[in-house]
Amino acid sequence: MIVDVDNRRFSPVTNSEGGRVSSDAVFTFHQNGHDFRADYAGAGFTDGHLIGRMNGSDIAELVYHCRAPDGALEVGEATALFKQIADAPMTITMAWRWLNGTQASGTSHYREILND
Repeated sequence: MIVDVDNRRFSPVTNSEGGRVSSDAVFTFHQNGHDFRADYAGAGFTDGHLIGRMNGSDIAELVYHCRAPDGALEVGEATALFKQIADAPMTITMAWRWLNGTQASGTSHYREILND
């Protein structure tokens, strides 16, 4: 069974140097079967989107793009590992790399934002 991220929101906990997202960013996911997408926004970028496909029960391949503060368009790709443990918030570990601009790569960690 694949991980269900539909209508879940996530925020970054840590990010490697060269990554654009910071702890103020919010990713809102939508899913249809193995396919998912997310819209995101935060400091350091605007108009962020990603699309992906689960290629295992908890692993996904995805591509993303956003607009930098100077207006430049940036695009990247990543492999994500989704983890759900009991009643704890879901987490995502993402190994990413930019395909243009700095062409930096790194790892970022996200935690689900639970409703109060």
